Amino acid sequence: MKYDVVIIGSGLGGLECAYILSKEGYNVCVLEKNRVLGGCLQTFSRCGTVFDTGMHYIGGMDEDQILYRLFEYFDLNRRLNLKRLDEDGYDIIRYDGRDYKFAMGYERFADTMIEQFPNDRIAIQKYVSKMKDIRDSVDLYNLENISSSNTSYLNYYGLSIADFLDSISGNEILKNVLAGLAPLYGGMRETSPLYIPMIIHSSYIEGAYRFIGGGSQLSDVLAESVTSFGGTILKKAEVTKIHHEHGRITNVEINHEERIEANHYISDIHPKTLLGLLDHGAFKPAYTKRINGIGETYGMFTVYLAMKENAFRYINKNFYCYHVKDLWRDFHYTDDIWPGGYMVHFSPVAENMEFTDAVIVNTIMRWEEVLPWVNTTVENRGEEYQAFKQRKTELIMRDLENDFPGIGHAVKFIYNSSPLTYRDYTGTWEGSVYGIQKDYNNPMKTLILPRTHLSNLFLTGQNINVHGVVGVTIGAFLTCSELLGKKHLMNKMKNVG
Repeated sequence: MKYDVVIIGSGLGGLECAYILSKEGYNVCVLEKNRVLGGCLQTFSRCGTVFDTGMHYIGGMDEDQILYRLFEYFDLNRRLNLKRLDEDGYDIIRYDGRDYKFAMGYERFADTMIEQFPNDRIAIQKYVSKMKDIRDSVDLYNLENISSSNTSYLNYYGLSIADFLDSISGNEILKNVLAGLAPLYGGMRETSPLYIPMIIHSSYIEGAYRFIGGGSQLSDVLAESVTSFGGTILKKAEVTKIHHEHGRITNVEINHEERIEANHYISDIHPKTLLGLLDHGAFKPAYTKRINGIGETYGMFTVYLAMKENAFRYINKNFYCYHVKDLWRDFHYTDDIWPGGYMVHFSPVAENMEFTDAVIVNTIMRWEEVLPWVNTTVENRGEEYQAFKQRKTELIMRDLENDFPGIGHAVKFIYNSSPLTYRDYTGTWEGSVYGIQKDYNNPMKTLILPRTHLSNLFLTGQNINVHGVVGVTIGAFLTCSELLGKKHLMNKMKNVG
């Protein structure tokens, strides 16, 4: 059977593209190599406790904010089980022995920050103003004013977030606190563009929410809708080869056997993985060299805590805890300071919101730390790897207990994962949490657009535009607009309901 569109990968971007196109009448087929859909949306269970793989909270979900409006198009808002985080401090940056609150709403965020930094009013106002400017540069934030080719947001890719913070303030504490969300975007002083943290931060200010029951409900609902529109989703269908002729994809081979044809193809997998599946010469050598030469954001070492029943109270906010003076240095950690910081998320329990049954602790880890086991597979990495993870877990639990006294006594089971785990379950390159590392020094080298030089091949996912739910969702619309037309698709979204 020949399809209108074949989508490789069932991450958020792939499923959203499948939804958009199947809703528009395209005959769509999604190919997923694993038994479970969703990529970074996947959840897993240990000791009866459900943990998220990579989806811990989402932003822009207050009514009429960006993700809420996008989710209205996908008919998701009424079907997801969410909990709004604390308005007066949804994120806490714990730095130098003090907790600093990030509040929801631009005015409330500014007022709260000024209360905490009364001598830095102008710097904080400049930060908020720049955040709004960058948000407004993206058409999808402004459905009433849609242009055919607005690319003003690209200007912010060539500016540095670290340089911007240095330009507005000399207060090192304030700058470190504002940089406290860096693990949300793979932040690095030397490379991180201003655009990415500002878009991500603005989305959380516009309504930060947690999933009750895990982020996989998002992929489950999208997949159900795709099939209801007549789309096809094939699991355990790994694309093992992509064939092309005369500047077009002709078919994809799955599981080294069956070939599937389509008029158009959308890749939701890492661009480097995609290149490895294509025939030699599909792209010009310069393009292949550029993509393969882009660095990756760092990975995460994660500790998953299954909590005893009614033993640890649910905390309706996230903590970013740091034990270093210079946050940017933490991302170039040495063994003597690891973990210099970590993120901790508490999962609400639907049956009893007073307590949590799952706590997730993430701290950065570079790929080179797990290189000795790079050719191993899950559950088959050997005793040295287990000992390595145990040492890392003990260090994290030491700091966690200092920051949250008594938490260790409430734990019934500890599970851990490294960038290798993330690579094997989600298909990210080198276990990177956020895909490729954007670089403000050379933005065009690290900026990957949806359209490729193969006339019927398009890209989507976290490596296009920006990672995260908001970024990937915007990216899915941009990808599908290549087939449907930007104005047509934006007007459809604007007129939902």
